[in-house]
Amino acid sequence: MLKRSRPFALIAVLVAGALVMVLTGAAKPLPGAPFALTGHWVFNSVLQTVFHIDGGTGNIDAYAEVHGEPGSQVVQGDTHGYVVGPTGITEFDKAKLSEQQAIAMPAPANEWPVGIEVVGGPYLVYRNAGKVVRLGDPPAIVPVGGAIGTPVVTMDGTMWLHRPDTGQICTLGKDADRVSGCPVGAPPGHPGALTIVDGKPAFVDTFTTTLHIIDGDKLGPAVPLGVPISPNARPATHDLAGRVAILDPQRQSLLLADTRDPPGKPVTIALPSGDYDGPMSTGDVVVLVDRQSGTVLTYGPDGVRKDSKPIKQKTGQPRLSRGEDSRVYVEDADGTQVVVVAKDGNVREVSTAELPTTPQLPVPAPNTGVPTDTRAAAPPAQQQQPRPRQEQTKPRTATTPPAVPAGRPGAPTSVAAQAGNSSATITWGAAPDNRAAVTSYLVSWQASTGQTGSTTVGGGQRRTTVTGLANDVRYVFTVAATNRVGTGPGASSNPVNPVQPQTRTVTVSRGTTERYNETCEVPECGKMRVVMRGFEPRKRYKVIPYASSVYSNPGRTVTTDRNGNLTFEAFHFGKVGATVWVVVEGQLQSNRYTWVSG
Repeated sequence: MLKRSRPFALIAVLVAGALVMVLTGAAKPLPGAPFALTGHWVFNSVLQTVFHIDGGTGNIDAYAEVHGEPGSQVVQGDTHGYVVGPTGITEFDKAKLSEQQAIAMPAPANEWPVGIEVVGGPYLVYRNAGKVVRLGDPPAIVPVGGAIGTPVVTMDGTMWLHRPDTGQICTLGKDADRVSGCPVGAPPGHPGALTIVDGKPAFVDTFTTTLHIIDGDKLGPAVPLGVPISPNARPATHDLAGRVAILDPQRQSLLLADTRDPPGKPVTIALPSGDYDGPMSTGDVVVLVDRQSGTVLTYGPDGVRKDSKPIKQKTGQPRLSRGEDSRVYVEDADGTQVVVVAKDGNVREVSTAELPTTPQLPVPAPNTGVPTDTRAAAPPAQQQQPRPRQEQTKPRTATTPPAVPAGRPGAPTSVAAQAGNSSATITWGAAPDNRAAVTSYLVSWQASTGQTGSTTVGGGQRRTTVTGLANDVRYVFTVAATNRVGTGPGASSNPVNPVQPQTRTVTVSRGTTERYNETCEVPECGKMRVVMRGFEPRKRYKVIPYASSVYSNPGRTVTTDRNGNLTFEAFHFGKVGATVWVVVEGQLQSNRYTWVSG
């Protein structure tokens, strides 16, 4: 058991996972050291196992059983790793993987945090709640005072945070337990984000399309980015060979803007149609993930694509993270595959779907300076070994096998989502209970904007409706079952985009003037112009005209376009002063229009 003092209410000791080290050359426990951390830890929620990936070789050099929630991320410090879920954090010793403990601290907010591995960290940043958690001994929760954007950290360990509501740019020192101050101010209300350029913090103002290097306690001169960008454009947190990489989801483009003053010509990359996450920079290349096609893409500072690699698991939300080794790691939703992007843009796939099958070695004991060669000595020369004494075989006695213990539930089946107006309805099938009744289901979601949330429903429910979502934003929902043993792996839904339904309207007015017959002559005679909006796309509707005077017309059947709209002219009429209207499918009535001469 780890003996540590923590400012939180309780530290619970978890069941120790079996420690294993993979024999890959010189396999050994991962030492703790105050140097730049290498490699990446990933949590496989199906196997309930953490794997350490050597970023240079792509090999798995350590793994151990650690319990965690579906979708959990792993961040590492000098000596410990942390499996971070929406409701709890499990700490493990990187050198003694068999020792685990849960940090019983309430989640600062109902959202997935941004994990940052840097000197003085690791950190968890709850952007919507405006809180930063520094994990360590002891851990600390630092309130910022309001919602924040994605922070950046300079080489000295100072974290810089931007508050979009006030425009304040605040700092958090490497070992500080509170915000050091807010020495810099960006224009309040201006959308934008922070980045690192040549080791210095900078602010990208997407409202004015400029970049400002932070110089002491003020913003430096505005450097134009060279091309217009959308207010919701996202810069990478680190520059790319002196250029800042900015993803513009609205324009489906990636901008590589020169940060010099005066700047050079910007590079604009037209991206294939998709739903992109990122950008993230290694310093030499920029990395994007197309969630729609499930592809990792890398580009150089000249805009040329370097490499690409598919993500095998197409459901759920992949996660990008930048390690202290400047490599970018992309995990699939369940932690069964990791794509490693080297500094030069080379992409390597690492499977963490199964436990390695190579021979395993126990962790060596600490080096005490005493030789530890334990090879068996040869027996003395000419010494006869005694023959083993044979024992009589005893008859076997039939025994009752022990009962199989209960386990965490399996993944729910047939998880699906249907979008509504600022809402979504999620349905699922029952999860295997694994010999312990399911007591609840955790329904969590993540938006393409990075916002997250979750709700818990009873074990007997098979559907729930989540409200308060943003329209025209992509959401993926994950459902996981819980029983008395714990929470099982999650299963993800299809992506959906809540939308505000259009109100169905039908408007009639006078259309083209033309003769129909001797009873309907110009200029009085003409067609009715009918405008339909907000109907179901590509569906047939029967439209019948009516009038306040004697008039009879069987109407016609029309088909809406792909957006549910249609404008057409039909139904000749020529009685000036009479009122006309149309009815769609015998239910929806248009406005009343007084007929005029053409």
